[in-house]
Amino acid sequence: MVDIELISKALRDNGHTVEHVHHIPENAGEYEFTVDGNLLTLEQVRALLESEEPS
Repeated sequence: MVDIELISKALRDNGHTVEHVHHIPENAGEYEFTVDGNLLTLEQVRALLESEEPS
């Protein structure tokens, strides 16, 4: 199970604007986020958060 609220909070904590989170129908099993005006897949959001982690 994906904790969408936790991911959205992490994005906001990193200074991003999360406008919408869209759940794609179950057969796709995916989410899309509108972050800073851009539509990102769950995979892209994870990569963004990982790239912003302190070293």
